[in-house]
Amino acid sequence: MLISTRESIGTYRCIHWYAALMMLLALLVCAAPGLAGDIVLDKDTQGQGNKGLSYRPADGMGGFATFVLTARSSVDETQPLVAGALGSPGTVVVDKDKGTGVQDSGAGGSEGISGGGGDKDEELIFTYDVPVFLYSIQLGLADIEFGSGVGEKDDPVIFLSLASSGVFGVTIQEAEILSAFTGTDKTGTVDFNSFTSLAGNSQIAAFKIRETNDHIFVNTISPGVEIPEPSLCSLMIAGAVLLVGRRRARARAGR
Repeated sequence: MLISTRESIGTYRCIHWYAALMMLLALLVCAAPGLAGDIVLDKDTQGQGNKGLSYRPADGMGGFATFVLTARSSVDETQPLVAGALGSPGTVVVDKDKGTGVQDSGAGGSEGISGGGGDKDEELIFTYDVPVFLYSIQLGLADIEFGSGVGEKDDPVIFLSLASSGVFGVTIQEAEILSAFTGTDKTGTVDFNSFTSLAGNSQIAAFKIRETNDHIFVNTISPGVEIPEPSLCSLMIAGAVLLVGRRRARARAGR
């Protein structure tokens, strides 16, 4: 049965709109950020106390974070900018009012990430189940005071591990952390997207924050936008293309 030119044009317009909608849906599924809010790492959300050598925080929405926390204590203080400096396994601890920090393997020492005292230096390590985009990481810090140079007040260092690298190969020093920090009264947020050492779309498998002089705490972290599985994105887009192709073939057959 023949269809009119007007009907044919209408059919093609519908096909084109349908194709655009399917492509948009595929892109949204593959690239949209998560809708969950920041994960709060304080006693009200996580419960106060020592969490052991490895800890997966609650996400505050009835589930769990997509990363695991571990820690190191007694890291060689003479190598503050060396990611692999010798150290000992530490435990993750939630303080009564400031946030999450580190204790030694015997659950001793202060409850902050310490760059002073007997267990200096210490670091808190975030290891993601699936790599996330650098631009999506925002880390809340408490009890932090930036000094005018090394050895004055807090001297934090952040080490980043790119996806598939297997090592903490990127070092972010205090000056760059300060430039990415917003906040007041010893509390604020470090926006990783403001780091100039890497592009915002860099894929991060893990990172760790080390304190090399005083004491700090981590009190929040954004969920992070996970890198989508290439196979899923390819499958969705291919499905959309195939569906559109079939509809076009049917339209031509009906002429």
